[in-house]
Amino acid sequence: SATGQSEPYIIRPLPNASLLGGFAALTGRVSLESVAAAIREKFPPKVAAGNVAAATEAYEFVQREMKKETAGAEAG
Repeated sequence: SATGQSEPYIIRPLPNASLLGGFAALTGRVSLESVAAAIREKFPPKVAAGNVAAATEAYEFVQREMKKETAGAEAG
């Protein structure tokens, strides 16, 4: 879950950063770099670092899952 993915990185388990990272990966409407920049602009450095890490992990997770899905569809 998005909350579970964000827990190792932030003090309070809020899934917002993870959801933004996943959205970026899934839609391509916004880049991970833009998500990270917005987070850094909004939060103090320590808080931002944890949220950027959570967004990045979610982004990479969605990318991996999309590749698996694409590979399965091509094979099947």
